[in-house]
Amino acid sequence: MSCQLNEFVTQFSLHPPAAQAWPDFAWHKSAVLIPVRQGRSELEVILTRRTPHLRHHASQICFPGGRMDASDPCLQYTALRETQEEIGLAPQQVDIIGQLPEQPVLSRFMIQPYLGVVTSESPFYLATDEVAEVLTVPLRVLLDQRNHLQVKRNDPLYPTVHFIPWQGQLIWGATAAIIRTLADQMNPQGKHLYTPVF
Repeated sequence: MSCQLNEFVTQFSLHPPAAQAWPDFAWHKSAVLIPVRQGRSELEVILTRRTPHLRHHASQICFPGGRMDASDPCLQYTALRETQEEIGLAPQQVDIIGQLPEQPVLSRFMIQPYLGVVTSESPFYLATDEVAEVLTVPLRVLLDQRNHLQVKRNDPLYPTVHFIPWQGQLIWGATAAIIRTLADQMNPQGKHLYTPVF
């Protein structure tokens, strides 16, 4: 593991995230992977863009993942299985270093995010019926809260919608909310003033 990745993992581990309480609905269980890897000069996060014909979240930028199958032994297995199915990243190529609090979405899915370090530079193999492309975004861009936009809503379950502009594109919704949670965890003392140490 590179020095940058080691520092990131250490900093993540120093501040365990606080769990949030959500209404007791009949949530559909799902999980996503937040894949972080060492790029050429800095750490980067792997995201996907959904294909435009999908019923839910068409064309949106998101993390690899999906609904828990009845045969899945746990949600971490779900996140790794879906990642392999969507972009060809095998479970043995990922070291899970922790998880973030659950994140609900309007379609009544409850997402369990897992943070993982990608240990291989193998090429991606896309499930083209679900994934239009793979995107890599510098981690420092996503964790800098000055890049985050928020819209307040009169809704007790979803009071804030998060947006992160990047290169003329928009990361928003549950994906941006998960990123915001990670950014706040990495900088618990001074939100909006994140300065990366890696």
